[in-house]
Amino acid sequence: MRRVLVLGEFRADRLVPPLLRAGAHVTVLGFADLTGFLDPRVTCAPLPKALTEEDLRVLIDEHRADLVVPGMSSPGQEQMLTLYARVGHSDGRSVSRSVGRFDGGARMPVHSAAFATLACDKVALHRQAARRGWPVPAGVVCEHPGQLGGAARQVGFPLLVKEARSESFAGRHFVRGTSRLTALSSSLTYPVLVQQAIQGEEFAVELLTLPTGTAQWPVTALGALDGDCAPGRRARVQPALLPAPARLALSALVRDIVETSRPWGPWQLDFALTRDGQRLHLFEINGRFGGVSNMSWTSTGTDPHLAHAQAVLHDRLPEHTHAVRAALELPVPNGTTLPLPPVGTTLSAFTANPGYPGPATSGVHRAVLAATPAHAPAVRDWLRQLPAGTLLLTVDSALARLEQGMAALSAEATRGARTTPSAVAARFPRPTPRTGR
Repeated sequence: MRRVLVLGEFRADRLVPPLLRAGAHVTVLGFADLTGFLDPRVTCAPLPKALTEEDLRVLIDEHRADLVVPGMSSPGQEQMLTLYARVGHSDGRSVSRSVGRFDGGARMPVHSAAFATLACDKVALHRQAARRGWPVPAGVVCEHPGQLGGAARQVGFPLLVKEARSESFAGRHFVRGTSRLTALSSSLTYPVLVQQAIQGEEFAVELLTLPTGTAQWPVTALGALDGDCAPGRRARVQPALLPAPARLALSALVRDIVETSRPWGPWQLDFALTRDGQRLHLFEINGRFGGVSNMSWTSTGTDPHLAHAQAVLHDRLPEHTHAVRAALELPVPNGTTLPLPPVGTTLSAFTANPGYPGPATSGVHRAVLAATPAHAPAVRDWLRQLPAGTLLLTVDSALARLEQGMAALSAEATRGARTTPSAVAARFPRPTPRTGR
């Protein structure tokens, strides 16, 4: 029987079942108590919060793992990706090696060290973007507090200050003026990136890369950018249609990241479009699936976490990652009961995860409504009839996201009618290596 060790508890409820169905003995290591959350056949144990390469090797040996699956996104675990990359690629081969094999014999499919660094270090990402010509906002790296003032003058207010290495929702500060920058300077962990605050709309896209290519789920619209840097408190929708120049820029960016940094497994891009909708700005690379995956599953019918499990078991990309319905995510206060959705639509509240109780986080619950264009009129009426205070945003903003999703869904259906299945699945073949530009 194959022995599989999963590192991290985030969305283990969706990653583990296909591993069990394949006949594996599965152990999940996490920070949270997983008692009663997973199948009783799963062995659960603590993941040390302070973990070294040697510690991880000992854990792999202790659990006699044949296959090690890094799974992240729980608080305190995202920065472990660089550690996983070092252990998974410990045989010293180049970054073109896409599947690691631990010295003791365990297989550990994991992102390359180069990609892990981009996903975990915002300063490293900014510098790589400058070298490769990736479209990122204007920014200046500061090694100590004395450089902040000059960087702010160069970039201009408002701006974002990003600590190089930090977990989700931490180490990122929206700064409107000099007084706030001065107050912030002594509390930062340097180096930091001082970056232009883009005015426009934020987007995300999830991808899964294997040696055979990359599968892409539809683009998600996260709503208008604001000073809170909290897209989870806005209405969000998938799919979202990008203008042609932005679609081309995104495709070129994905191809170059795959070619130069060699991801293996799940990843996500966060980016924005300027108000004129023509210029794309890359904000962040994440080396995992996160909160957007609920919408990816709802809109396409293909769960990214299940696809990840199939990838590590069979080295296989999903066949179907195009949208067949719009997935509208609505933030409401925890404990709120939404009325029944319109006939023909579905309203889902995804299971909370121990230690990371999404979709109920920070007093917010995020429900996902699935609908096709035929149901759009009924959904509009349903939104307008919600009692005041039900949504943590205006009904007009929810309606705007709904229209965005329906327009993208119609456009994708039109493209699908004249496109081959492999192209509809948004596959990017693995390019041949090249040097320079």
